Amino acid sequence: MVKGIIFDMDGTMVDSLPYHHEAWKIFFNENKVENFSEKLKDYKGGGTLDLMKAVYGDIYSLKELKKMSDDKEIIFRRIYKGKINAIEGFYKFLHDLKSQNILIGLASNAIRKNVSLITKELEISNDFDSIICGDEVTNGKPNPEMFIKTIERLKINKNECLIFEDSVEGVNAAKEAGIKVVGITSSSSSKTLRDAGSVDTIKNYIDFDLANFKA
Repeated sequence: MVKGIIFDMDGTMVDSLPYHHEAWKIFFNENKVENFSEKLKDYKGGGTLDLMKAVYGDIYSLKELKKMSDDKEIIFRRIYKGKINAIEGFYKFLHDLKSQNILIGLASNAIRKNVSLITKELEISNDFDSIICGDEVTNGKPNPEMFIKTIERLKINKNECLIFEDSVEGVNAAKEAGIKVVGITSSSSSKTLRDAGSVDTIKNYIDFDLANFKA
C-alpha cells in the first residue's frame, strides 16, 4: 500500500526545462562560453553548481562558481516567473492524494529559491509534508540522499513509497534508494526511463490512477 509520494519538480511537476535551457544560453552567452549545447549534452545531473564545475573545472574558485551558479538561477527565475504551469493532471492528482491522506514529499536538485517560486506561483506551498532542495543536501541526484532523507521525514518504509521523476539521474537515484519510480516523459523517452529502472511511464497525470497502479 502506498502511504507516501515523492515528486521531483523540474520536468515532473512543471515543464520548466526549456526555461532552464534558455537561462543557461543567456548565462553562457553573457560569459562568452561557446557551444553551450555541447556543454549541457553530456551532463549527468547534480545541480547548477556541479555543472559549473564540469564546465569551468578549476579556472574559478568554489566561491566564484557559487556566485556564477546564483547568477544563472536568477536569470531562470526572471524569465520563468509569471509563466509557470503545472503538468496536465498534476493539480487533480495532488488533490486526490491529499484527500486520501497520502503523505507528499518534494525532492529536487533545484535550489530553495527556485522551489519556492514555483510552489508559490502554483499555490501548492502548503501541500507538502517534506521539501528537500538541492542546496540542502551534500549530494544531489543521481545520489539517493534526498530520497532517503525524505522517507525518513515522512516516517514510511521504502516499499510504502512511490517516486515520480522525469530524468535518468532521478530514476537512478530512486533505484539506488530502493524505491519504486514512475517516469514522466517530459524530457526522456519511455524506453530510456524504463531502461533506467522506472516501473511505469506516463506523459502526464491525467490518466494515472494510483488505486489501479501495479508495479
